[in-house]
Amino acid sequence: MYEDIPKSNPLKTILIVLLILIAFAVIGYFIFKSLYPKKSSEVVTFPSSLSLSPSPTTSAKFSPSPSLLTSPSPSATPDYKVPTGETYVLAQASDTNGDSKDETLVVTKMQSGKYHVYVLSSDGNSVFDDKTLDRKPVRIATQTYDATKESYLSWMLIFSENSGDLAFVHWNGTKYEIPQGIGI
Repeated sequence: MYEDIPKSNPLKTILIVLLILIAFAVIGYFIFKSLYPKKSSEVVTFPSSLSLSPSPTTSAKFSPSPSLLTSPSPSATPDYKVPTGETYVLAQASDTNGDSKDETLVVTKMQSGKYHVYVLSSDGNSVFDDKTLDRKPVRIATQTYDATKESYLSWMLIFSENSGDLAFVHWNGTKYEIPQGIGI
């Protein structure tokens, strides 16, 4: 009675089942990626010394994680002493003069369209002030200005990534300055 039914090859059956499983896995992967987009493009990490503050020129990106949706309390926002009529752009804190206390470099935009760069000491006093910056830095980094002569970190204002278009705010041992020939 069963002799009329064609016999199937078990290897062929296993191959068909594997192809079906692989097809389901690929379809499932694409569905997963469309429902849960890559989080690295949504969450920006900052150095621990950088304090976050809202910037009027950036748009907020939220992650589905509820812990990232909570806003900091107003008391956690540092006082950058932004002058009246100016808008906060960037800031970074770092020990740049060797006193083991963090100084803060702040960049604000003035109503004239130029940018104001100033350094606040650890106790909040202004120790450097320059209002001649004509363009907005995309980020602030720290590095030693001239490693052959000093060990102090300097702030590097980067105007365009990977271009060498930058300026330093540098501690020369007695005061902050923008070194001649490099910068603004």
